[in-house]
Amino acid sequence: MYSTDLAFIHDAGFADLAERAAPEVIRILGRQGVQPLTARRAKERQQSRRKAPRVVEVGCGSGIVARHLVDARYTVVGFDISPAMVRLARKKVPEAKFHVAPLTQAPLPRCAAVVAIGEVVSYVPAAGRGAGPPPAICKFFSRVHEALTPGGVFVFDFIESGVQRTYAAKVHSDHDWVIAVHAELDRAKRILTRRIVAIRKVGRQYRRTQETHRQWVYNRRAIAKALAVAGFTVSMSASYGRYRLMAGVVAVIATKRE
Repeated sequence: MYSTDLAFIHDAGFADLAERAAPEVIRILGRQGVQPLTARRAKERQQSRRKAPRVVEVGCGSGIVARHLVDARYTVVGFDISPAMVRLARKKVPEAKFHVAPLTQAPLPRCAAVVAIGEVVSYVPAAGRGAGPPPAICKFFSRVHEALTPGGVFVFDFIESGVQRTYAAKVHSDHDWVIAVHAELDRAKRILTRRIVAIRKVGRQYRRTQETHRQWVYNRRAIAKALAVAGFTVSMSASYGRYRLMAGVVAVIATKRE
């Protein structure tokens, strides 16, 4: 998923969500007590050998959110399932550390916050036919809780409804690439499938990439219950601060109970 050319296209042409959400996520972290370092605090912490608050980003993509976090004086560790995305992130944010790993297997280090922006959690397949979250997500919530320091915060979003996310075909292009995407829901309206065909010009050659991405639709009550069981207090909304998410997407702020 997100091979070399599709990762390049996503970074070049579809960075809007990450760019607009990142400043709001940073404000959320600050309000939740995960304060970035000011220049004065950075100097004080350097003198006392204390480090800036660590934020772990799961599904870091090409490093857009990580760039904002580092610029805000956080220490960042990122994970993504796509090696191509991780290569882009390492170039974009050399100050951070990035690793190739899926959400369900990422070895989360001790941290003050975990963020997963861009419906990352919805890529985990659901098991069975129930409305509740799959065991893999429940285990992930527990691992996030374990990694967080007391009072730590977990910020992410997921797809609650894919009804307004389907379309016969959409085409986007720039001078050196073109991409066509078709999106549909299954009959149960629980799986959103996007079929993607991308063509990118590299030198004198044109390269064609084809991928199928599937995301699962989850009930917000089930997600809230799973987070509560893991040890979080939870609030949900349709936006990250002033940045409103797409229809059917839910933003979550989960705080580790001390």
